[in-house]
Amino acid sequence: MISDDVQVTYTVVLTPGEDGWVCAQVAEVPEAISQGRTHEEAKGNVVEALELALAWRRDEGEALPLSADVTVAQVTVAAA
Repeated sequence: MISDDVQVTYTVVLTPGEDGWVCAQVAEVPEAISQGRTHEEAKGNVVEALELALAWRRDEGEALPLSADVTVAQVTVAAA
């Protein structure tokens, strides 16, 4: 279990959608997913989703995933 004073970082994958929105998902916490009109907005929105997902995991007594590095990956979708 992670104590409250330990700083943990997670990997965020940004995927541009065909509709112009950017999807942001935390790789280690798949239920932490959000979107935004820009990369910056998506990253900001996924922070709130991550906080809620981690709070839910704590409340349910589930383990919190650990990660050693932060990586923000941008996935480019090729046009069909």
